[in-house]
Amino acid sequence: MSEHFDVLVAGAGITGLTSAALFARAGARVGLVAALSDSEPPQGDIALRTLAITPASARVLAAAGAWQHVDMARAGTFTAMEVWDAGSAGRLAFAPDALHSGPMGWIVEYQNLVAALHRALARLPVTRIAHQVHTLERGADAAVVLDDGGRLDGRLLIAADGADSRLRTAAGITWEHHAYGQRAIVANVVTREAHGAVARQRFLPSGPLAFLPLADAHACSIVWSCNDELATALEQMDDTAFAAALGEAFEHRLGTIETVSPRAAFPLARAHAERLVAGRLVLVGDSAHLVHPLAGQGLNLGLLDVAALAECVGEVTPGRWPHPAALRRYERWRKSEALAMTLVTDGLERLFAREERPLRWLRGAGLALTARLPAAATWLCERAMGERGDLPRIARRDAAAALVSDPPLGQNSRP
Repeated sequence: MSEHFDVLVAGAGITGLTSAALFARAGARVGLVAALSDSEPPQGDIALRTLAITPASARVLAAAGAWQHVDMARAGTFTAMEVWDAGSAGRLAFAPDALHSGPMGWIVEYQNLVAALHRALARLPVTRIAHQVHTLERGADAAVVLDDGGRLDGRLLIAADGADSRLRTAAGITWEHHAYGQRAIVANVVTREAHGAVARQRFLPSGPLAFLPLADAHACSIVWSCNDELATALEQMDDTAFAAALGEAFEHRLGTIETVSPRAAFPLARAHAERLVAGRLVLVGDSAHLVHPLAGQGLNLGLLDVAALAECVGEVTPGRWPHPAALRRYERWRKSEALAMTLVTDGLERLFAREERPLRWLRGAGLALTARLPAAATWLCERAMGERGDLPRIARRDAAAALVSDPPLGQNSRP
């Protein structure tokens, strides 16, 4: 026996939960296939796993009914950005123009977003299936076999199951993966001087170092992307030595680093799927692409995938839904946007890692010229906020803050 859904979503990360919420609010019968995960909001110290959220992504989360449930007392905001080059005198600072209302972006804990999405889903008719996908069957509908032998049918199957996507592998979609030979070290630090709601990034030959403002005026989330050799050395340091190395790498822009949280590290890579669509299977988020974290755009790219997919396929209708042409449009649209983001992040990483004197001079001159051109600075600012590019309708600046009120419906589940 099979259960039938309009939309099956595999994965209970942020893109998976957002997919389930957006399609359920549009009237689809949605099944969310994933092992049970923690839905409780974070407590205590700010967690290491934080994410940069652009205004465009916040609108997508609002359309999913989740942004209004984010605990903003735990979220950092930034209203300006500062970038400078360790290998030259180049420096660039920019902020939105006077017409922009609100911050450039937010630094939000992963679990804060997950808890908000669970609150949104609790009022939607989404069936939770607490299992993993075992195999994929393809036919008139997309069908999956679960690890308990159960079978589910969907008219649309969304793979939001991450970079190691089982569904992508089962569909035979090639995954082009390139390791950078770098690791990102993350920690939360307290500095003597206040961050002033400015996100800062210094480009070092070993990789970029970012200080991202947290809710506390003196606290930042740091992401230090560096080659494996340096990463190993930094991981082995005690807190005092690490704080000293971090302060020197950051040129002590915020004074003495007074405290450092426990640290974590993860390897960096870029990757992309050869195709985003296979029959009625569609890839979104990290199952479709990975980019370097230097621009903080990985999750934002995934949220725009979900919004674009919902726009392309439209409301659920009897008969042939989703239409193959709609899925092809989604694939062209999001492959193009992901490629553009990859070219930018990969190009910047390569450019600022080079130490030849002509390239250092060129970088410095380029940053200085951009700083003197208001139109160029405005363009960069709007890109950083997700306000430029081919945006889905619900992500655009003129989108309503909350597009649909919470419906008084209960969430279904089964083990």
